Amino acid sequence: MAFKQKTKEYKSEAGNDYTFQTVLPSKWVQIVDGISDKNGKLLNAKAMPAMLEHVIVQPSGLTLDDFETWSEAEEVCTAAFRFQQFGEQ
Repeated sequence: MAFKQKTKEYKSEAGNDYTFQTVLPSKWVQIVDGISDKNGKLLNAKAMPAMLEHVIVQPSGLTLDDFETWSEAEEVCTAAFRFQQFGEQ
């Protein structure tokens, strides 16, 4: 089986549109290793920027400071993580 990249259109509760795109499994392993502590717990300070850089492709170039509220940043980054990790549509 070969990797087939998937995308998903996502609308936040605030009504903003985002596009998610899966990354290669080999890249995802590197990302997960970089965003987790030694016990496997996700570190928000690393995980959220990684989702913005690698999984959320539109709008491109987002940073945490581009979000009007923390709740939207958390919602969108969590949805992007779940899309990549679990294939949730």
